[in-house]
Amino acid sequence: MSLLDEAHWTSHVPNSAVYRELSVLPSYTASQFQASNVIRIASSTNDHVRNVKRQNLQTFVIKGDDVIVSPATDLVDVVKSAISPSRKWIAILREIQDNSTPDGKKRFVEVWSRDKLEISFDATKSHGAFYGDEIFSSLSFSPSENALIYIAEIQADGPKESEASPLSKYTYTPELGEGYAGKKRPGIFVFRWDAEHRDALPAVHLLRPKELPSQPTLFTQAVFATNDRIFAIGHEYTADERLLGLKFCTNRAACIWDFALPSEDNTAEVLLCEAWKRTQSSRSARCPRVHIVDGKPLSLVWMSNPVGGPHASCSTLHRHNFATNDWSDQIIVESVTDPKPDKFPGIFASLLPTEPFVQLSTSESSETFVAISSAWRSRGVVVLISLESGKVINLNPDDAEYHFSWSVLATDGGNQLVVVCSAPTTPQEVLLGKITNDRHVHWQVLVKPDLSDSLREGLASLKTSIIPIPHRYPIETVVLGPKDGSSRACITNPHGGPHGSSTTLFNIFNAVFALEGYTISMPLYTGSVGYGEMYIQKLLGRIGDLDVQDCLETVKYLSTLGITELGPGKQFLFGGSHGGFLIGHLIGQFPDVFSASVLRNPVISLGEISTSDIPDWYYEEAGLPFHAESLMTPEAYSKLYQMSPIAYVDRVQSPVLLGVGEKDLRVAPTQSKAYFHALKARKRDVTMICFKDDTHGLEGVEAGGITADASLALFNKYRK
Repeated sequence: MSLLDEAHWTSHVPNSAVYRELSVLPSYTASQFQASNVIRIASSTNDHVRNVKRQNLQTFVIKGDDVIVSPATDLVDVVKSAISPSRKWIAILREIQDNSTPDGKKRFVEVWSRDKLEISFDATKSHGAFYGDEIFSSLSFSPSENALIYIAEIQADGPKESEASPLSKYTYTPELGEGYAGKKRPGIFVFRWDAEHRDALPAVHLLRPKELPSQPTLFTQAVFATNDRIFAIGHEYTADERLLGLKFCTNRAACIWDFALPSEDNTAEVLLCEAWKRTQSSRSARCPRVHIVDGKPLSLVWMSNPVGGPHASCSTLHRHNFATNDWSDQIIVESVTDPKPDKFPGIFASLLPTEPFVQLSTSESSETFVAISSAWRSRGVVVLISLESGKVINLNPDDAEYHFSWSVLATDGGNQLVVVCSAPTTPQEVLLGKITNDRHVHWQVLVKPDLSDSLREGLASLKTSIIPIPHRYPIETVVLGPKDGSSRACITNPHGGPHGSSTTLFNIFNAVFALEGYTISMPLYTGSVGYGEMYIQKLLGRIGDLDVQDCLETVKYLSTLGITELGPGKQFLFGGSHGGFLIGHLIGQFPDVFSASVLRNPVISLGEISTSDIPDWYYEEAGLPFHAESLMTPEAYSKLYQMSPIAYVDRVQSPVLLGVGEKDLRVAPTQSKAYFHALKARKRDVTMICFKDDTHGLEGVEAGGITADASLALFNKYRK
C-alpha cells in the first residue's frame, strides 16, 4: 500500500492538532528597548488559513514584578524598524501593494514620535525593495537623529555616477543566492531631513566610494559612528564575478569599510564618499557595531572568520578603539582550537545583536561587555565578553534537567538584556535579565508559551538527555523521549551544515514525533560547531565517512544502553540538506539497519553543482581545492561521485520520502528528482512531495504541516 493511498493515510496519520497548536506559537525574532522599562518584541507566527508567516509586534511595560503586554500588532507592510538613541523616534521602512508601480509595490521611509507620524517619504522612485534580513540589512539613526541609513535594492535604471550603456538594463548580474531570489544589488542609502525647518523636503541618496575598489564590492550592514562617518561591510565578488551565497556562510571575503559622508547640503542622487578599507580580504568580517555614549563613539566591534574552507568555523571578536584610532588588529577573543570539555569552546555565532553592549559598573570601575549568542557544545548560550580584557561570562543558569538553550535579542546599553530560551520539551519563552554588580542575573519572565492542558501534560511526560558516545570524543547526542522509557522506536535526526548544530532548542518536528511515541536522537557528529575549531577542520575531506560513522555509532550506543532497539520497525531517519546527505549514506551503506527515512532537500550527488549558490562547499567539504577558475573535471567528479549517496543507490532497501523545495538555490531540486527516479527504476518504495514556492529550508507554512503528517504516516506504517 502506497504512502499516498487514502486508506493508508487515514489509518497512519494521527490527529494533526498537536502540530497545528505548536506551529502557531510565536517565534520571537527581535527586540528593542523603547525605555528602560518599555520593550518592543517582534515575532513570527504561522497563519494556516492564509498560508503565510505573519510578523507581529508587542510592547511590554515592566512595573516591578508586573508586566503589562499590549495586543499583538500585525506588521503586514513593515520591513524593518528601529528606535533612535534617545528613544524619542521610531524609524519604519514600509512597503505596500500598489499596482501602479512596475513591481507592484510602493516604499515609504517613516519617522514617528511615539504615536505621531512626523515624516513620511515616498522612496519608490529612489530604489527597489528594502532589505530587512539578518545578513545584508541595517537601519541606523545618526547621533543627531536627523538622518537614517538603510539597505535597499539599487534599481537597474537607477542613479549612476556616469552615463549608463544602453545595454546596462539587460546586462547579466548574478543574484545573491539562497534566500534572496530576484535580489542582486543591495546598496547603502542615507535619508536626511531638516529637524528645525519642517518645510524643507527630506531626501534620500545612494552612497558610493569616490574611488571604486579594485575588486567588485557590495556595501551593506551600515551603521553610524558620527553624523558624518559610517562603517559598513564590503562583500567582495570572486575573480569570476560571483558573489557566493552568504546565508549560513561566514567564510566569504568581506571587509570593514570606513565612509566619510559629504556635507548635508549635497543634493546629488549619488553621494560620492571618501572611503577606506580597514580590514584584510583574507578575513570575512560581519556585524559592525558602534558603542556610542553621549553621542561619542568609543569602540567599533565586529566578528570575523577565515575566508574559504568550511562555511562555519570558530569566530574571532575584534575591536577598534576610537580614542587611539589605531587600525592594527585588536582581537578580543581568538579562535579556540581544542577546548577542555568544561571550558569555553570559542565563539560560534553568525550574528551580533543590533544592540549588543552591556555596561556594568561598581563604585570603583565600569566595564563594557558585548552580549553574544553562541553554541557551547550541545547548548545555545548567552555570553558576555569584556571589551577590555576579553573575559567571557556564561549567563546561562546551570540546568541539568531541561537543558535550555538561550539566545539574546537585545540589550539596553546598560545592565538589562532580553533573551529567548527554549528546550526540547519547552517552546520559546522570553525573559528580561537584570545583571547586578556582582555579575549575577535576576531573570523575569515576559512570555511563556500558551499551551492546552493536554499538550502541556504531553510535553511534561518527555525528558531530554545529553549522551556522550564512548571512544569518539567529543561526539554526543541529544535524546528526547518518554520519561518512562516506553519507546524503543527511534528517529535519528542529524543536523545539516555539516558545520551546524543540534543544540537543545525546541524543535517542532522532534516534539511532534516524540509525542507520537518515538525517541528522537540528534547526533552532534564531527564537524558540528560548539566544540572547538579542531573538530570543524577534522571533517574536511571525510564527509560521507567520518560523519556517517559517528551517526551510526550513536544508533548502536543508544541500543546498547537500552534506550532504543535495533531490528525491523525500530530505527528511522529524518533530516535535510547535509542531514539528508547523511541519511542517503546511512540507508545505502547500512541497508538493514533503518526501516524508513525522510530526506528534505538532500545533497545526493556532490558533483551536481551547476545551479548552487555555494559551489565551493562541494569542493571544500570533499577535501578538494576550490578557486574561482575551478571546473568540474572528470577526476574531480569521480571523487565526488564516490563520496555521494547516489553511489549507494543500488543498496537502498527501505522506503524513502523526499521533500523538495522547487526554489532551492543551494541544493538543486534536480538532485532529489534524479534520486527519486533512480529508486523507482530499482522498484523501491519512494514518494516525493514538492513545494513550488519553498526554498532550501522548506520553511513554508504548508510545507511544514504536510511534511509532519507525511513523515509520521511513513514511520507509523513501518513501526513495530
